[in-house]
This record gives sequence, C-alpha cells and structure tokens, in this order.
Amino acid sequence: MGNSITAGARLIEPLTESYPAVLSSMLKQGQYLNYDVKNFGIGGATLLRFGTPNLWPLIDSLQNFKPDIVIIKAGTNETVGSPRLNWENINKFEKDYSDYISLIRKINPNCRIVICSPLDMVIQTEGLSPERITDLSGRRPRIWELRKRIKKIANTENTYFLELTRPFKGKANLMTKKDGVHPNKDGYQYLASLVFDYMVKRKIVVK
Repeated sequence: MGNSITAGARLIEPLTESYPAVLSSMLKQGQYLNYDVKNFGIGGATLLRFGTPNLWPLIDSLQNFKPDIVIIKAGTNETVGSPRLNWENINKFEKDYSDYISLIRKINPNCRIVICSPLDMVIQTEGLSPERITDLSGRRPRIWELRKRIKKIANTENTYFLELTRPFKGKANLMTKKDGVHPNKDGYQYLASLVFDYMVKRKIVVK
C-alpha cells in the first residue's frame, strides 16, 4: 500500500516493473510460493485523512483481500505544502497512521504489518530544473523528519519498521532523470530487493 512509488510511476511497464511486481517475482524465484502480491498504490496519495488523494479508501479493498501481510510505504506526499497543505496538517500524521493500522488489524488481527520510511529525495539527480531543485531542497528535510516519526509509530504500534530513506540517500543512479523522487527501473528493482531481503531475514515470509 502506498503512493506513486508503490504504483510504479515513471516506468514504461509498471505492471511488471513496479516494486510489488518485482517482489512477487523474487518470492517465486526464492521458492516462497504461497504468496499472492497485490499492488495497492495510488499516485499522489497520503496517509493523512485530510489529504487528497489519500490511502483511506483502500481499506474497503482490503476487506475483500484480507491480507496476511501489509507493507505500507508512505510519506513522500506528506511533505507537500501549499496549495495541497499536507505538511500544514502533519500534526495529525501519527494519529491517522495509528488509526489506519487499527483498521487493518480489524480486517485480519493476525496481519503482519511492515511500515516503511519514505525514500530519500536525491537532489543530485541528473537533469533537475532549478525549480525542481528548490522544491525538493525544501521538502527533503521533511522526509527525514517523517522517517523518525514513522520509526516511532512502528515501536508504538508494534509493527515492523523497514528503513528505506538511508538506502536511497545520494543514489542518483537509481532515480528517474529530471525527477529526483521516483526511482528508475533499477531503483525499483533495488527497492524490491530491500523489501524481499527484510521479509526473509525477519521470517515474515516462509517457504
């Protein structure tokens, strides 16, 4: 579950190249055969109830799917200010996140939930316009603040925490040119590998 980075934005073939699609392939190749991976990514979405769009309508979809494992990767769009005003409402982030986790647990009390810190924004990415650099330079410190806040939420809510901010720090080669926020094809492969390795190491997935 997540925003455009979960959905596979900027890819030519998101159905096969997005990180959930790659993760699904990695599970099969690793002989973890009992898993059906679904991509619940919404471009521009935030976990804030205030935000438009947000991830809250996805809860209805989960009612039908009843997942055993949920991976949430949010935080990028929370850094956006005017006119969307997400950052101006960031004081509601912890409560909204906790409420969201509670709803998932109502659907499946045994669901294992992994919450991820957002990917770092890479100002060194090739081809960024001066306007883009200014925008990302203002938003990037908020990514790192949200990383800390999400880690605390994981402790409070007794979920798994997956660090994704540090692994992408300065990795311009993994980012889409002229963008600096969304990974390129190699970046999505790397993201999928981080999720896969974490789940195997923590025995969240088993053969």
